[in-house]
Amino acid sequence: MKRRDFMRQAGGATAAIGAGATATAGTAAAQEGGGGQRPDFGGYTDGAKGGTYQDARGSSEVTVEVGGGGGLAFLPTELWIDTGTTVTFEWVSGGHNVLFDDNPGDVSGHEPLEDEGFTFEVTFESGGIYTYYCDPHRSLGMLGGIAVGEDVPTVSTGGGGRKELHDLGVAIQAHWVGAATILGIIMSVIFTFYLVKYGESAHTGTGR
Repeated sequence: MKRRDFMRQAGGATAAIGAGATATAGTAAAQEGGGGQRPDFGGYTDGAKGGTYQDARGSSEVTVEVGGGGGLAFLPTELWIDTGTTVTFEWVSGGHNVLFDDNPGDVSGHEPLEDEGFTFEVTFESGGIYTYYCDPHRSLGMLGGIAVGEDVPTVSTGGGGRKELHDLGVAIQAHWVGAATILGIIMSVIFTFYLVKYGESAHTGTGR
């Protein structure tokens, strides 16, 4: 093998991996941008069971599971809806109720404990932040929050500066840069060994 051919092949492989790493980093950076908003429940749902969030604005009817996620969660735990939306609370396990804290509208929960299969509906006509809980399991984190309308406090969900790839949920691609570096070192070592042991071809650069 000629030195020029060897270097061309080694350089091409290294460049391909480096390009892949650069493209991946660019994609991750693009995904980071844009930001977004979600309702701020003032820490009420921090540590709540389930921990799910749904932006259901644009829907006239939404269902919240009572006793989902292993039996001690409201799913979704946090919900954002338009005014006038009807929320159906559907029991997927028994022994729960739905009680609202002080809230900005005229809504009430359902105090008796109910069994699986029970449902009741609440229509939210007034905007604001609503928080609720299951009385027997409140201390265990069975809490929920509903934001109604656009005039609610929000928190940013993105756009807070550049993040590392692993912070963006792109774990494996971060290793491509290291892999390209290691491959370059290995190729250099192989070439040096080849040159020392066999010397350069007499036909290097002649095209033969």
